[in-house]
This record gives sequence, structure tokens and C-alpha cells, in this order.
Amino acid sequence: MSKKIKNPFYWLGSLIFSGLVFLMTNKVLAQGGGVGTGPIKLLNPIGATNIIQIINNVLNYLIYISVPILAIMILIGGFQILIARDNPEKIQSGRKTLMYAVIGFTIILISKGVALILLRIMS
Repeated sequence: MSKKIKNPFYWLGSLIFSGLVFLMTNKVLAQGGGVGTGPIKLLNPIGATNIIQIINNVLNYLIYISVPILAIMILIGGFQILIARDNPEKIQSGRKTLMYAVIGFTIILISKGVALILLRIMS
């Protein structure tokens, strides 16, 4: 007993996916010489030749992400302190938010510096 799939989006999606896979291939499936013969060249999509360069690229991405997050966390911590009124627990919570945001950003910057030092030593 076979189940019939009644969802038309399943068939449409699988048709589009298989069509894209077919169109994205650039190799000829027929036998013979001509275009497409010869050694296969694999390009490096990362652009890095060692692990330190990969770590450096990841840290660059982390810095681009962490700057807006730092700004948002500073705003949240400041808002927590602002609305705390006379509650010392909420003021302390806002201070901890600010402190942890700055500590986290400092750790990212220090790791970027260490990666650059290691990259310079290795090259």
C-alpha cells in the first residue's frame, strides 16, 4: 500500500529543485573529447591557506557582528539603570549588563590581536 502525497507544493518544490540542479551543472554528460576535458581545478572558496587565516576570517566576521550587539547591549543596560528608580537590584543588573557587554567585546578584540600575532609569526 503506497501513500499518495497530496500536497502540490511538494511536487512543485521537488520539480524546481531538480530543475535547478540540472541547470547548475556545467559538465557535458556525453562521451568524447572537446570542451570540458582536462584536469579538474578546485578553487579555494575560503581564500585561506592555513588555520590561522581561517580563524582570522572568522574573527573578522565576529567583530562585524559584535559591534552592533555591543551597542544594543549598552542601550539595554542603560535603559535598565534608567528605569530602576530606587531599586538597587535593578541598578546592579543594568551595571552587570554593561560590564558583561564590554568584557565580551574586549575578549573578541584580544582574540583578534592574538590571531594577528600568530598570523605574522607563521608567515
